[in-house]
Amino acid sequence: MKYTKQTDYKRLLYGFIVLSIAIILTLPWLGLGHFYTRGEPREALVAVAMMEQGNYILPTFQGEFAFKPPMLHWLVSLFSLPQGYVSEYTARMPSAIASIAMVFAFFAFYSRRVTPLKALTASLILMTCFEVHRAAMTCRVDMVLMAFTVGSMLALYKWIENGCRKLPLMASLLASGAILTKGPIGVILPCFSMVAYLLIRQERWQKTVVAGIKFITLSAIIPIFWYIAAYHQGGEKFLQLVMEENFGRFLGKMSYESHENGIFYNVVMLLAGFAPYTLIPAFGLFVIKWKMPNFRKSSLINLWNRFRSIDNARLFAIVTAICIFVFYCIPKSKRSVYLLPMYPFTALLLSDYIIYLYNEKRAVIRTFFLLVASLAAIYSIGLIVLHNADLSFLGDSRSSRRIICQMSELQRMPINAYYVAAVMLPAFVAAISLLISKKKANAILFGSIAIWTAMTMTLDSILNPAIKNSVPDFQFAQSAKVYQPDGRIYFYRPDGVFVETVYTVAFYLDDKIISYTGRTPLPDNGYIMVKEANKEKFLNDMADYNLSEIVVTSNEFTSFKGNLLLFEFNKTMVTP
Repeated sequence: MKYTKQTDYKRLLYGFIVLSIAIILTLPWLGLGHFYTRGEPREALVAVAMMEQGNYILPTFQGEFAFKPPMLHWLVSLFSLPQGYVSEYTARMPSAIASIAMVFAFFAFYSRRVTPLKALTASLILMTCFEVHRAAMTCRVDMVLMAFTVGSMLALYKWIENGCRKLPLMASLLASGAILTKGPIGVILPCFSMVAYLLIRQERWQKTVVAGIKFITLSAIIPIFWYIAAYHQGGEKFLQLVMEENFGRFLGKMSYESHENGIFYNVVMLLAGFAPYTLIPAFGLFVIKWKMPNFRKSSLINLWNRFRSIDNARLFAIVTAICIFVFYCIPKSKRSVYLLPMYPFTALLLSDYIIYLYNEKRAVIRTFFLLVASLAAIYSIGLIVLHNADLSFLGDSRSSRRIICQMSELQRMPINAYYVAAVMLPAFVAAISLLISKKKANAILFGSIAIWTAMTMTLDSILNPAIKNSVPDFQFAQSAKVYQPDGRIYFYRPDGVFVETVYTVAFYLDDKIISYTGRTPLPDNGYIMVKEANKEKFLNDMADYNLSEIVVTSNEFTSFKGNLLLFEFNKTMVTP
C-alpha cells in the first residue's frame, strides 16, 4: 500500500489506541477472583515448585511432573520474583502480557500491508472477542502459545517477502518459544502454514523444502537442550509423558480423559469464540445475493485463479487460518483454545467483511449496533436489580443451585461508588455511542466495539470475581489453615485408584499437601482431607484412628466436583 505522512500518523494513533485498550482490558483485573478451576492452579503450582526447589528444568509438585514444557512456568516465576511468591495476579500475568504483545505486533504488521483502518478494526475484534479475551485472563499455556505461534508466522511471512534468503532467525526464535510452551506443535503449525502458502504461490519444491528444513532445524536448537536436561532428570517417565502429551493426544490414545469431541465441534467453538462479532456475518446472510454454485471445470479453474490472485497479505491470512483449522480437525482431542492461533488471521478477514457491509449494507451494522446497545442497557440494569433479588425463583436443580451460589457472592459485594460505576459503564458507553451515531455514521461500527469493551470490563471487574469466589476451594483452604497453619495436611487417595490432586486447595495450602493411600504410614495425630466420594473407603482404611470431621466445603461446586472434607485424626490407644 502507498504510504503518506497521514498514513503514518494514523498508524501511530491507531497503534496507541490498540496498545491502550489491550492494557486496560487485562492488567487491572488479573488479580480479581481466586483460582476456581483445576487448570490455573496446576500451572501455578509448577512455578511455586520451581521457586521453592530451585529446579527450573523439571520440578515435581504433588508427586508429578508438569504436563507441559516450562515456558509459562518460567514466566510466572519471573513475574513473581519481585514479591517472592506466586499470586493469582503474577500467575495470570504471562497470558496478559502475551496477549498485549501479540495484538500490538499483529496491528503493526498488518497496518503496513492493509489500510490502518482495517488493521485497527481487526485488532479490536481480536482483543475483545470472547475466546481470546478469556485466554488472556487465565494462567494457562494457551495465550502464551498463541503469541509465540502467531509471532513466528508473521516473521515467516516477512522472511518469505525477502525471498527466503539468509536464515529465519526471528521466526525460529519465536517458534522455539512456542515449542518450550507446548511442545512440537509450536513449530508444526507455522511450518505447515508456510509450506502451504509457498505451494499455492507455486514456488519451486526445492525452495519450499529447503525453507522448511531451515526453519525446523533452527527452531529445534534451543528446545532440544531443555528436553535433554529434562530427560536426564525424569528418565523414562518423562519420555512417556512427552510421547503421550504430543502423539497420544493427536491419535486419541491418552491414558486419561482428553476432551474428545466430534468433527463439528471446531466449527461451533470458532463461531462462539468470536462472539459477539459472529452475529454480523450471520445478519449479513440475509442481505447478500445467493447464486447456485457452478461446479464445471472452467468455473472451478477460474475460482482457483481468483483465489491465487488475492494480495499476498490476505492470501497468507486465509491459508494460515485454513491450515490451523484443518490440522485441529484431525485429532480426536479437540478444545476451543486449540484454535486460538487462527484468530488473528480470521479477525483480519472478518474485518474486511464488516467494513464491506458498513460501506455497502450499512443496515446490517446498524442492527448489530442497536442490539449490542440494548444488551448493554439490560446488562447494567440487570446487575443492579439482581443485587437485591430473591434468587429462590431459580429453583432447586443442580444448575440452579450453582447460579444461586454465584449470584449470592455478587449480592455480598457492597453497592459503593466502584460497584455502581463498573456496572453502569456499559449503559453509559451505549448512551454516548447512540448520541454520537446521530452525527457520525462510523460511530455505529466503533461504537459497537466500544460498548462490548465496556461490557467486558464490567464482566472482569464485577461478575467474574463473584463467579470465581463462589467456588469454595479458597475458603476451605483458609479454614484448614486455622487448624494447621503451615498447610501440611494429608490428602487421601484410595490405593490402586487414580484420584487427581485438589490443585486449587493445594495452591492455597502452599503446596504442602501430603498424599496418603491407606498403606503409607501416618503420624499418631494430624489432619487429613478426603473427597466425599471416597469417604466410605477412607473410614475403612482409618479404622485404627479416632476421626473428627471439622471442615467441609460450603457447597458442592468445587473445582474438582463434589465436596471436600477435613478430618482430625488421632491414633487409637491400644490398652495392654
